[in-house]
Amino acid sequence: MDSEVFSSPEGPYLNLTGRFPEGIYAYFLLKGHAGVSPEEIARFLAGRGHEVSAVHRVDQVHSARVVESEETPCEADAILCRRPGEAVRVVVADCVPLLLASGDGTAVAAVHAGWRGTLGRIAEAALSALGSDPEKVVAFLGPSVGPCCYRVDASRHARFREAFGGVTGPSGADGADRLDLAAINAARLAARGVRPERLHRETRCTSCDVALCCSYRRDGERAGRMAAVIGREA
Repeated sequence: MDSEVFSSPEGPYLNLTGRFPEGIYAYFLLKGHAGVSPEEIARFLAGRGHEVSAVHRVDQVHSARVVESEETPCEADAILCRRPGEAVRVVVADCVPLLLASGDGTAVAAVHAGWRGTLGRIAEAALSALGSDPEKVVAFLGPSVGPCCYRVDASRHARFREAFGGVTGPSGADGADRLDLAAINAARLAARGVRPERLHRETRCTSCDVALCCSYRRDGERAGRMAAVIGREA
């Protein structure tokens, strides 16, 4: 089931906090939000009652690199945070946004999983770096481009079939090969031990949902960005 959309003076968002362990807050900022910079997100979080000393970001480069918050800013596509009062964020406009939290709430991660990161198994790398029993980890996969809209060439589809098998994505009625990046990342987390009841996935396709979602595939350079944010209470 997709999360309820909330309104704020800054713009629409999903409040994911209730899905995570006590002491963790999480949000997904949708299309039309006032801003996704660390400073703007810090103000948004303060407005929701969270005391935040830092919002960490990375220069996203479609890699499978995972870093600790102390290493930022740097080039990477997943950030871990273990310090209270701090948050991490990634931005997306079709790629899979993934938020993770350890079962005891002492570590969180924000992950940007595009096709290269997915092929490089960035979700599994972030899960391992979290250092928590996978069966107790909570995971959220936000809106991303669905197989309905993500057509790829035969060679890329073949690489994914070789790596992930049947979960890769269907061939459409038009004969085009398609990828389901969210399904692949969810399946890899489940294979590593994340429990189904702790694995939450939005079904909104960013390309289809013109009203709520930014999509580079749909809008090209005009596309804005959405943000996935998770942090520990101070």
